[in-house]
Amino acid sequence: MKLGFVGAGNMATGIARGLASARGEPGAPEAMLFADANPDRAAEVAAEVGGEVVADNRALADAADLVVLAVKPNVLDEVAPELADAGTPIVSILAGTSLERLAQALPEVDLVRVMPNLGAQLRQAVLCVSYPEGLPEERRTEAAGLLGLLGEVVEIDEGLIDAATALMGCTPGYLALMAEALVEAGVAEGLTTEQSLSMVARSMVATGGLLELHRPADLKRAVASPGGMTEAGLDALEAHGFREALQAAVDASLERVRG
Repeated sequence: MKLGFVGAGNMATGIARGLASARGEPGAPEAMLFADANPDRAAEVAAEVGGEVVADNRALADAADLVVLAVKPNVLDEVAPELADAGTPIVSILAGTSLERLAQALPEVDLVRVMPNLGAQLRQAVLCVSYPEGLPEERRTEAAGLLGLLGEVVEIDEGLIDAATALMGCTPGYLALMAEALVEAGVAEGLTTEQSLSMVARSMVATGGLLELHRPADLKRAVASPGGMTEAGLDALEAHGFREALQAAVDASLERVRG
């Protein structure tokens, strides 16, 4: 399969990196093609993953067997005509852009809507997928096989995809902010930045694994011994509105994507 990327931003790059590391496995693309409004950016990503730069979107779509649409949503109508003329099946990762809206811009094109997160570049992503009614089974199989190389594929009703994105798509940013604050706290107590970051990063990785085995409340109780350091820290977080702040973050993300 030749896989084309229209747009070479952060998420497209993460997907390309993940697929490059899967090269040779069943379902992995044999070649990756890139086109972007910034040709230098497309060239940079292509060089990193062993891909090829294509001059324009139409040439890319003509050469590819499947296209990942990874532009900003506000330029959909600008890039759609060339892609629609080519008719190549499309996997869209455009935020806040429904299958109905995609179908209006790309009539007669087989479409799949996917919301991934940046774990794709480590092949540890969560990828929420919605398929339109009437999509040929071969297209579902093709998309699921490709995306499965990047992590866990979750088929979801499109009406829930914004809520899912506010969790799995935005959570890496929230955790990065938390890590930043914890590293700063460690440095303030005399640890080096490198030491603090290593400790926080490994703790986050381990916690993610443990959450696949235990409910959050159970894990929290297991870590927080009565009268201990963790309990004191958790009490301080609750007192300072940590839970409410996270809810506000989710609400703000949904408000933004829903316009």
